[in-house]
Amino acid sequence: MAKKSKAIDMTQGNPVNLMLRFALPMMIGGVFQSLYHMVDSAVLGRYVGSEALAAIGSSSSSVHMLLMLATSITSAVSIVISQQIGSGNKEKIRTGMVSTIYLTVIVGVFLGLLSFFIARPLMQLLDTPENVIDGAVTYIKFIGGLCIISFTYNSASSILRAIGDSTTPLICLIICSVLNVIFDLIAVIAFDMGVAGVAIATLISQAISAVICIIYMFKKYPMLRITLADMKPDMKVTLEIFLMGAQMALQSALLSVGMMVITGVINGYGSNVVAAFTVGSNVQGLAAMLFSNFAFGFSVYVGQNYGARNIERIQRGVRHIFLLVGGLTLVATTLSLIFARFLVGLYVKAEEVEVVKASLSFVRIQACFFPFLGWIWLYNSTLKGMGKITITMISSFVELGSKIGLSILLPILMGSYIGIWYAAPIGWVLGIIPNIIYYYGGFWKKSLKKLMEKEAAEKAKAEAEAAAEPAEA
Repeated sequence: MAKKSKAIDMTQGNPVNLMLRFALPMMIGGVFQSLYHMVDSAVLGRYVGSEALAAIGSSSSSVHMLLMLATSITSAVSIVISQQIGSGNKEKIRTGMVSTIYLTVIVGVFLGLLSFFIARPLMQLLDTPENVIDGAVTYIKFIGGLCIISFTYNSASSILRAIGDSTTPLICLIICSVLNVIFDLIAVIAFDMGVAGVAIATLISQAISAVICIIYMFKKYPMLRITLADMKPDMKVTLEIFLMGAQMALQSALLSVGMMVITGVINGYGSNVVAAFTVGSNVQGLAAMLFSNFAFGFSVYVGQNYGARNIERIQRGVRHIFLLVGGLTLVATTLSLIFARFLVGLYVKAEEVEVVKASLSFVRIQACFFPFLGWIWLYNSTLKGMGKITITMISSFVELGSKIGLSILLPILMGSYIGIWYAAPIGWVLGIIPNIIYYYGGFWKKSLKKLMEKEAAEKAKAEAEAAAEPAEA
């Protein structure tokens, strides 16, 4: 990585300074990403109506699950490449990229076909209200059916972030966001295409963003350029990425199933509550941009230092970023509580009193638990950066079970849909416990030390064999 590149070496320097340089572009990008999701909802809510807004809300958990299954592979790519960067073994980067290409095409096509055929049965299974089910099905068929587009962009972005470049994905995302706003307005207002128009606008803007990102990546970083001679996949690397991605996909699927169950419960309360859930989720997503990317981006820091076998830097980084994320979550909580009514008003007309009331309760309740949301993301990222996916799966099981059980139980105990708003936050609190036990119990350090001892023994053996060859000759 030349000095002129935007890549950052995470194995040297102050952890907080490094994360600020690395995560700030991701945070800005997250804001733009949230803005274009907000535009989707705002355009529908303002120019079509609450039923169209509820259609996206009803399908959001299903679309999220499909996209997360795809991006789990790209997350695995980021982990593998960041560890190789830290260890100094850059030769596997291209083999990782080639593996990513094959996995992107295969998984993207499979999930696209799956989305198209299960859209309506899935919405029926979730008891989606009749007045919004057609819109929900349309949205899933477009966004899920062509998920290979977002998968391609995420693949390129993951590779760039693994080598420490978070600026290029930001630039591409800003372009995508601006285009999405323009296409949304044209599709919905000018051509009256409703939910389908919003979906098409999103796909076109993502496709343009993906193409720009890939072209720039190959031009800027010669080490990432691949030729036809490189296209033979390395099955060992491919399998490593796939197995890690499969575990992360299962973890994402479990969390998404929990969200789908909660969505099913919410659907039983009618379109007003569904619309409120959509609004609240969008507002929460915007607030979480203040801290989420510092937590998510930390996996690259851990991956590079884990590859460099630097235990002390990992521990130091966790201590510093824990405090940073905690402070940012408190800021996010404060701003959410102060500006809740204003933010909700961006999506819903004031005369839709029931939707506004339900949306405000969602925002205010869940904002109070933001520190636990930030910390569960941080510890998940820490362990994923080490490749310790199993323990994060256990955490997901705990979080999932809590969300499902509480989303059903709390509304009964409280006599209101308000109980649903508490299910996810309590799940965050309980889900973080396994990660804390594993990290502070030192299990990862024992594992890493054994790996270092094994590598030292293999190196010594190789050196001994090399030294013995001249004597034998």
